[in-house]
Amino acid sequence: MSLVTGAVLVIAAYIIAGQRHPGMDSAVYQWGALAVLHGQPLYESLHLPSPWADLPFTYPPIAALFFLPLAPFPLHGTWGVMAALSALALGVTVRVSLVSLLRKQPPEWLLNVLVLVPIGLQPIWSTIGLGQVNLLLMAIILLDVLALKGKRYSGVLIGVAAAIKLTPLIFIAHLILTRRHADAARAAGTFVALQGLGWLLLPADSRRFFTGAMMAGNGNRTFEAANQSINGLVQRLSGEAPDAFAISLTLGVVCLAVHAILVRALHRHGQHLAALLATAFCGLLISPVTWTHHWVWVVPLCLLLGYRIYRRGLTSHGLATLGLLLVVLLTFSVDFRLFVPIGDRLELHWTTLETLVGNAYLLAAAMVGLVGAVLVATHRPALLNQGINQGINQGISRIPAQRDPQELPLTNPRQW
Repeated sequence: MSLVTGAVLVIAAYIIAGQRHPGMDSAVYQWGALAVLHGQPLYESLHLPSPWADLPFTYPPIAALFFLPLAPFPLHGTWGVMAALSALALGVTVRVSLVSLLRKQPPEWLLNVLVLVPIGLQPIWSTIGLGQVNLLLMAIILLDVLALKGKRYSGVLIGVAAAIKLTPLIFIAHLILTRRHADAARAAGTFVALQGLGWLLLPADSRRFFTGAMMAGNGNRTFEAANQSINGLVQRLSGEAPDAFAISLTLGVVCLAVHAILVRALHRHGQHLAALLATAFCGLLISPVTWTHHWVWVVPLCLLLGYRIYRRGLTSHGLATLGLLLVVLLTFSVDFRLFVPIGDRLELHWTTLETLVGNAYLLAAAMVGLVGAVLVATHRPALLNQGINQGINQGISRIPAQRDPQELPLTNPRQW
C-alpha cells in the first residue's frame, strides 16, 4: 500500500467521522500508559483532559504497557499515530486476505483501490476516527492464521492480541479446531506469559482487573444500541431482565457449537479465510459487549464475497452472493443509530421496526452465518468429491514417471 493511499485513508476517515476532536479511545490508551508511568491506579479515574469525559480503561494491565510508546506524544498526536497504524493495518488485512484467495500476491494497483473502498464502512471510519485498536488486532490475527501458518512462531501474535484485548482468545479455539495444536499451545503460552508479566509488574491493577474491573468496564451500558452482540440484543428485548445475561450465555453456547461445525467443514475443504471469518463473527456475536466499531471484520468478508462473485460470474450462486454482498455493504455503510431513538434508555422501548433497524449489524452477521451454514450443508457431497479429486491428483503427481500407475500396490490408500 502506498503512502498516498494511507494518507487519503486517514484524511477521509477524519472527514467522514466528523470529529473536531478525534482520538477519544487513543486518549484512553495514552492516559492508561501515563497512569502506569506515574504509579496511579489504572482502573480508577484517568482524569482525561477536555473535551472527553472521564472514560475508563477497559483492557488488561499488560495492554497499558503495550501502549507506553504513545505516552510521549501530544494528545492529538497520539490519534495521528493510531490512525496511521490503522491505515497500515487495513493494507495488511486486504493484502493477506487477497493472497489467501488468489494464492498469489495481488497487483499493487488492486491493493491500493481495495484499501480505499472500505473507508465508507462505519466500523472502519469510526475505528480510525476514535483511534481504536481494532484494525491492528485484526491484521495481526490474519497474519498469524493465514500468512504464518506452518512457521516456527505461528500462534504468538494471537497470544499477543488476546493479552491486549481478551476477545481474541476465541482464535485459540480456532487453531484447535483446525488441528494446529502446536500453534494453539504457543498462543495460549504467550497469553499466559504476558498476563503473568502484568501480574508481576502491576499486581494491584491485575488483581483489580481480574476480580471485577473486567466485567464492570462498560458499566450498565450493555443495553445501548451501539452494543451489537447477542447480549445487547437480549438486554434490549428483555428490558434488562435479571436473567438476560444467562439467556445470552445459552445462546452464545449454541452459536459456538454452530461455529465449530462450520469452521471444521470450511477448513477441511481449503476455505481458510471463510473459516477464520466464521470464528471472528462468532466472537463478535458472543462477546458481552461488541460496539459498532468492533465489526471491522466486515472488510475481509466483503473481499471473500467479491471473490466468489468474480469466480462464479452471473450464475445463480454468483447472483445470490452478489445480493448478500450488497446487503452487507448497505448495512455496514450506514450508522443505523441515526434512524432509531437512543439515549435515556429509549432502546428498551423500541417498536418491532425499530428493533430490526437497531440490531442491523447483528442481524446481517446472522444472515451471513445462516447462508454459510446452508451452503456447507447442501454442498457437502460436492465438497467431498472435490476433496477426493484433489487427493487423487496429488497422489498421481507423486507417481514416478517410469512406472505404470497400474503396477502400484493399492492395498495402502495413503500411497495415493
